[in-house]
Amino acid sequence: MVTDYWESLGATKTFTHPVPVGLVAEHLTPRSRILDFGCGYGRAMRELAHDGFRNTVGVDPSAALIARGRRESPELRLEHAPRLPLEEPDGAFDAALLVSVLAVIPEDRDQRRVAAEVERLCAPGGLVFLCDYPLQPSEHYRAAYAASSHPIHGVFETPEGGVFRHHSPEHLAALFAHCDLVHARETESTGLSGHPMRALQWVLRRRRR
Repeated sequence: MVTDYWESLGATKTFTHPVPVGLVAEHLTPRSRILDFGCGYGRAMRELAHDGFRNTVGVDPSAALIARGRRESPELRLEHAPRLPLEEPDGAFDAALLVSVLAVIPEDRDQRRVAAEVERLCAPGGLVFLCDYPLQPSEHYRAAYAASSHPIHGVFETPEGGVFRHHSPEHLAALFAHCDLVHARETESTGLSGHPMRALQWVLRRRRR
């Protein structure tokens, strides 16, 4: 799923989606084992560690982002994971964090693989903190959607070569069909290019089977 963009220019970017540290603190304890899936250079893990959440593992398919994270935060456990499934056993984590992960995966089949793997890795009753971008109402992004040749509405390419996707809430809920939504909110954010955006932050609980 990783593209050349995330091994080159994309790996130099400063990510912008607000890290839901407060939500994590409401639902977990510092001893909870957390998987940061699509951790990038470890930004979310650094913020969580600052608030006492240090039992975390970060994985990302981009070797360049993991290398950057290891340089900037050698104390974090950051692992290069170029393919799925991960080697971790079923139910290995109390929670999984996905911050702007689906936003960089344009294809449905790849998103379904990620969602299924996250559900597998979460223990029954565990939590998924899903932070991503809904379809945007602004003129800038509506124009980007309209100009895109991709068959999925909400997928667009930036002039630098990055491919991104914004989603309907219904689509995101369908991806995590084995989870129940326990909390949902929207917040202000910006894109990598600095354009203002709305961001959603959900807490999902994996059903006990």
